[in-house]
Parts: sequence; C-alpha cells; structure tokens
Amino acid sequence: MRNPIGVLRRSQQVRSQLKAPRERLPGGSRRWIRSSMEWMITEFGRDVVLRPIALPTDLIPAGYDGSRPAAEELCRLVSERMDLRPDQCALSFELVGDGIRRPAYRRSASVVKEPSGRWIRGAERNQIQLSPTLAADPVALIAIFAHEAGHELLLGSSRISVARRPDHEPLTDLLTVFYGLGIFTANAAYERRPRPNGRGKQPLARGYLREAALSEALAYYASLRGERRPTWDRHLDPPVRRGMRNQLAVLHR
Repeated sequence: MRNPIGVLRRSQQVRSQLKAPRERLPGGSRRWIRSSMEWMITEFGRDVVLRPIALPTDLIPAGYDGSRPAAEELCRLVSERMDLRPDQCALSFELVGDGIRRPAYRRSASVVKEPSGRWIRGAERNQIQLSPTLAADPVALIAIFAHEAGHELLLGSSRISVARRPDHEPLTDLLTVFYGLGIFTANAAYERRPRPNGRGKQPLARGYLREAALSEALAYYASLRGERRPTWDRHLDPPVRRGMRNQLAVLHR
C-alpha cells in the first residue's frame, strides 16, 4: 500500500522544483536580478522600465478566437512593446516537436531552443518559430513570443553572446519583465494540465526563471518604478502575487 504522506511529500518536492529557476543564477537570485536589471537600464534606457506595464486587457482582445491571424496580431503588439522594427524577425507557427529544418547557410546559423518557441539567426533576417498550439493560449503565446523577441534584442543585436553569458536564457526571461510583460511570463510559468489518459492533472513548467525568481524580479521591477503597492499585481496568479508582495516588503524595510 502506498504511503499517502510520502506521495504528498514527493508531489510537493516536484512542484517546488518546477517553480524554482531552471538554472543556477550567478551570485544568487536577488543579486543576479538586481545587477541584470541595472545592466538593462544601461543598455535600453530607464524610460523602458517606467512605461505602463502591459495588462492582459491591453493586449488580449475580448473575444480572442485563437486563430492564426489573431495570434499573429498578438505577436505584432508584443513586437511593438519590445521596440522591434516591423518585420524585423520572420514569424512562423511551424514548430512541431523537437525537429527543425536547418537553414542552408550553416556557417551563419545559430539556434536558441525553447520547448514551444525558437529564435534562429539567419543570413538575411532572423526568425522566430512558435508551436501552432500556442495560438489557443494567449497568455503563454505572449510569454513565449516575448522571450524569443528578447533573444533578438540580446543575441540578434550582439549585446551579449552565448559564450560570454551562459545565463543568457534566464536573462532573456528577465528582459520580458523589464519591458513590462512580466505578468504574462509569470502567469505562464506554471500550470496544471489534464493528463493525456484523462486521469488527474500533471504540472507544466515553462521558461527559465519560473515562479520563485519571477516573484523577486517583479518586486525589483516595481521598486525601480517607485511602486510600493502596485495595483497591477492583482493580475498575477496568487502564488506569484504573494511572493512578490513578500519581496517588496523586504525591499522597503
């Protein structure tokens, strides 16, 4: 007979691991977030972090139907938010599984992988590939597209390199917070989905910072904006909202 207490503990351990950063953050999460955000201010300007934060109602229209044109429009809005030029990156919803067609120009091609999105360096124009299933989930779509657009801003512009910044993936997640899209990144970071066999639900974790570090990142983002009790936190999933409020209390002591 299975020990229900042991099963519960294992479940809690798995959930805790899935909500923790996917990679170790140099110097610890608090110091890493602070130094990375300050670097972003130097690179992109303080005015970016002071822009109004993007709320779900700002980007996702009422009656969003999950169609390809509707998904492409969301990506266009995120591109504008992140200061990408129109058509700076080619966009496709053709990413299926782990397979990818390698460009013919191998010498100049590099690929950054995400489970549902990929940024690909091209000879003439870089490309963002997304899974077609993302169109049905606008929050996840915005979060993942913003991450890939972040690769364009960081790697595509040669602000960083993979070799010099081994933390480039969590840094790209953090950039979405810096650009005011942190609500989407945080709310898409963890969820429970029905199992394929229909028996119960299974956890799904996305991204690199995950809920724990995103709570800290959003708190530091709010402090940079001079917000002690931001009203936009009501749009966050409860675990992230609680974590962010705790971190804000620490920052303002």
